[in-house]
Amino acid sequence: MDGVKDLDTFRTGPVGRLVRLGFAAAAALTMASIVDSRGSARFRNPHILSEPSAWFLHLLMLVIFVLIVGAVAAAFLGNRLAWRVQVASIVAIAVVAGVAGTLAYVRYGSVWGFPLADLVWSFDVFVLAVEFSAFILAVVLGTPGCEIGVWAELISRARRGTAGRTEGLACIVGLHLIDRWEGHRRHSNPGRTVAGVDRERLP
Repeated sequence: MDGVKDLDTFRTGPVGRLVRLGFAAAAALTMASIVDSRGSARFRNPHILSEPSAWFLHLLMLVIFVLIVGAVAAAFLGNRLAWRVQVASIVAIAVVAGVAGTLAYVRYGSVWGFPLADLVWSFDVFVLAVEFSAFILAVVLGTPGCEIGVWAELISRARRGTAGRTEGLACIVGLHLIDRWEGHRRHSNPGRTVAGVDRERLP
């Protein structure tokens, strides 16, 4: 059982951290592609609604946001209540989007435009910034599992508790699979101790 315990407590190794650094770069590049001198105004053009890449970005940011909300809620309230907070966040987003679209239609005769387009742009930029920060923190701290788990770990550290690993369906990029492979590789390596300290327990 000690081997299983080691796999559950290890810090990510060079492969896992390098992959996370790559995802951080991807998040930064994506954010740079939609942030320029025009700011949110670039999203007001109705032409953006015909771009599949834009829809993919919006949906991906929505999914990631709900997962982040769930991870943070679970750290404060526990897993039993986390899904309720996630549902509430989806409802809140729908209500805000509906109100913004209604205001835009009443004032400008079109649902898409200010303020709805600006809200969508701000939402995408915010989630991308959070994701970039999560990946960088995961690299520095060696947090295993999904990158959003770094928020739960920081909250647990502040509260002097222990955060569970965020993986499975919540880890849509499959980082937990890389960690699992790297963990088994370390466990099977006979030279896995440094000065009597188990490498899996090193940050």
